[in-house]
Amino acid sequence: MKNTYLFFALIVLSLPTLAQENRYQDAMLSNLESLDKASGPDEYTQCANRFERIAIAEKSLWMPYYYASYSLVVMSFDEADGGKKDLILDRAQELLDKALELEPDESELQVLQAFLYPSRILVDPVYRGMQYMELIYSALEKAKKLNPDNPRIYFLEGVNKANLPPSMGGGPEQARPLLELAVAKFEAFANEDPLWPRWGAEAARSELGKLK
Repeated sequence: MKNTYLFFALIVLSLPTLAQENRYQDAMLSNLESLDKASGPDEYTQCANRFERIAIAEKSLWMPYYYASYSLVVMSFDEADGGKKDLILDRAQELLDKALELEPDESELQVLQAFLYPSRILVDPVYRGMQYMELIYSALEKAKKLNPDNPRIYFLEGVNKANLPPSMGGGPEQARPLLELAVAKFEAFANEDPLWPRWGAEAARSELGKLK
């Protein structure tokens, strides 16, 4: 009987933690659904703000900061004004830095860093191109060391190669094997966490199709 009471006491003590975890996951899934449907700066900003509120509430979890930053990075590519683009990316970098403080050895965060830099280049390709290309490949190399099976690494490598001239080591022939590897990695990749990043698979197939 004593063991039975102990068993039920442990269940009761665990209920608040389980409820908190469920609230967190429900909020994240709801925001991810909104992010998938987002279009335009207002909706992306709302998504980023909601993810940041979750991050502030949870304190120790990197993923809300990741998605807050990701929302702004995606939004930045549609911003034509260079000054405004830089301001958006400054805020995205701040959020990403907070995620990196919490989980410095997470491959996905280095991939997001590499995804942020091309938007910086677009502000002034002539003066920023070489500087940020080096930073892109540095971030991707870090990501690869942390998790060589991360498909988004090879997707970004392939896209970057596809957009570089052959004289700079780019072009279709350089990009195709990377995108083929990315597609294969996406098909093999498995993570049971429903909140884990999923972006890039369709885009990798689309970019590979263009080269073929």
